[in-house]
Amino acid sequence: MMDDFSKLFRVTVELKGEKRLSASDLFDLLENILIYGSISRSASEQGVSYRYAWGLIRSAEKTLGLKLVYRQAGGHAGGGTSLTGEGRILLEQYALFKQEMDTQLLRFVGRAALAGRMPPSERTAGVETSERHLLLASTMEPAETGLLDVLEQAFFQSFGILVRHIALGSGRALQIAKKGRIDLTLTHAPELEAEFVRDGWGKTRHPVMSNDFLVVGPAADPAGLRVSSGTGSAKEAFKKIALSRAPFISRGDRSGTHLRELSLWESAGVSSEGEWYMVSPGIVGNTGALRVAVERQAYVFIDRAAFLLSGVGEKMEVFCDREQESALSEELENIFSMIVLNPVKMPAINEEDAALFARWIREEEARNIIANFGRESFGRPLFSIPEPSSSGGI
Repeated sequence: MMDDFSKLFRVTVELKGEKRLSASDLFDLLENILIYGSISRSASEQGVSYRYAWGLIRSAEKTLGLKLVYRQAGGHAGGGTSLTGEGRILLEQYALFKQEMDTQLLRFVGRAALAGRMPPSERTAGVETSERHLLLASTMEPAETGLLDVLEQAFFQSFGILVRHIALGSGRALQIAKKGRIDLTLTHAPELEAEFVRDGWGKTRHPVMSNDFLVVGPAADPAGLRVSSGTGSAKEAFKKIALSRAPFISRGDRSGTHLRELSLWESAGVSSEGEWYMVSPGIVGNTGALRVAVERQAYVFIDRAAFLLSGVGEKMEVFCDREQESALSEELENIFSMIVLNPVKMPAINEEDAALFARWIREEEARNIIANFGRESFGRPLFSIPEPSSSGGI
């Protein structure tokens, strides 16, 4: 998984020059309130006192002039504290800020690490270390599972080229790519990827791995998916969830997972509006969305790797996946594609080494790593190699 820079750097928030607050404390607290709906539970999870947590919130609200949380009588699990719209937006913007900071730090650390591997004579001979360094913006799942760490290490052993990655939603990864700050992307948003290449930002695009999306929910199954004759169809599952107004968690962040979820609501012909449909853009990744779903006893649309990695099999049940006979394979197929950026638009990128990595990840050594990753821990691989017909290279 990508380097945890929060252990190396601390971000503080200064309130009108009077008081400095730990940004991690504030935004971790907001995220926990989003998940648990209770400030006392959030403070406990964070290991701080209830008094400290409320003081942190009040200081931030006073300085910003915004209401970040509100209390409701009889809230979820007796907590009754929720984020306001402004609180959700602030949490999401901080997540984007941290991602941008991590991107810049990754580039710096990657160059420094590579320079450290070189003999002093080469480092003082004017060698351009950036020519042997790559920065990859990846969707969350390959990074969270640790697969990218294994692939990057194998590539370095073969070619001496250091690859560092930053984990983002697919939409955000492609946005950052347009700024020319990375060399290649690994995403799972086919429509966005096709547009990205069509508009000239990407030079080549190739599928490198796949898994499947799942409709997951509480064992109580309030929407009655288990007894439905259409259990295997994601569209039918979504219809039943909407009609029963059973709670549903959405990432709401324009990630590949979120975009596929939106397309399923549309194809199902039902509206996803109402209090039952809870959007959580401040939560990072499918594992974060699943945490909220477990706490709220809600349904959620995620990928299989996130479900297996989370270890919540006893609390949550898979109601729809590609392995069921009645499932429509194309509804739930989840293909991850690699794009090498176009040097015509972004001349600062390391195109030669990026193209080498994009070729290597589709060859036997990398394919074997992908096809077997997770088998020992979960009894099955977390990803597979997509069929050639699934998506073509561009």
